[in-house]
Amino acid sequence: MTSIPAETLQTFRDLPSVVEPYFRAIPHDRLDVRRGPDAWTLREHLYHVSGTQKMLLARMTLLRDDPSPVIKPYFPQDEPSLADKFPSVDAAFAEYRGLRADQLKLLQALSPEQWSKPGVHPEYQRYDLKLVVHHIVFHEYWHFYRIEELWLTNDEYLS
Repeated sequence: MTSIPAETLQTFRDLPSVVEPYFRAIPHDRLDVRRGPDAWTLREHLYHVSGTQKMLLARMTLLRDDPSPVIKPYFPQDEPSLADKFPSVDAAFAEYRGLRADQLKLLQALSPEQWSKPGVHPEYQRYDLKLVVHHIVFHEYWHFYRIEELWLTNDEYLS
């Protein structure tokens, strides 16, 4: 189907089901603790990851369908309050899982040419669907690492 490693696609597929039970183990009263003036809360990290899925699906669709795709940069600081993005953690995870399923459906139907069709993104030297999948996996891992770090690290050890 593609030259992207099967393990990468499996990770992409499985991430929501890996992180959801871990996140749900966090005591509810810890979700909105702000550990520094510029630090996101645990809830904001989750809502950001869940909230970017629709934009990422739109990028994937553009890369697949447009003959000369140009990607608009995304800046989280331009978002309205992350804490208000979803009515609940349940809603955030429902959107994350649902849009990941839609993303996978799109990816599974790609031809080898579509996987490597280049797009233009002003922040990156190259941009295609293979890079998008890797970027999503690494981006989500980073946010979920931050969630774990902010949840479990003692205040005096946070920078």
